[in-house]
Amino acid sequence: MPPKRPGKKKKDVDWAADENFTKDRSMIYIEHTYECPIFQTKADECGTFLTQRIPERKFQLVKNRNGRQVPREGAFEITFSQNARTSEHLLWSGLDKGPPRRDKFPLEYEILVPDVNRILKKFYPDKAVGVADDDEEENEDM
Repeated sequence: MPPKRPGKKKKDVDWAADENFTKDRSMIYIEHTYECPIFQTKADECGTFLTQRIPERKFQLVKNRNGRQVPREGAFEITFSQNARTSEHLLWSGLDKGPPRRDKFPLEYEILVPDVNRILKKFYPDKAVGVADDDEEENEDM
């Protein structure tokens, strides 16, 4: 992990606070270990992918609770919430996967999109993107 530069302290933002909160900002929470730089790279890739894949939504990537969470050894978990005030839903866990290390990450982030859309549709049906009508039948069972 690169050394921290003095004077460049990252401001910890409370996204659920009234001054920062918006219903239109979905949260991507990733817990990743620091044992290898690829974990942080994959976390950044996931946030970038969802931002590009669903440009109609705003996403905020939060890694290891902005440094307040001590990640578990070998952890790479992706959770998602509609916004900062709704419940979190586990999208991916690489905790029990590996070795090899590559098994800890999704092969393609595209596999996360149906779950993201399901969560978006559950809370705000008009905010879901790219959800087919036949998915409505599946969500009614929940």
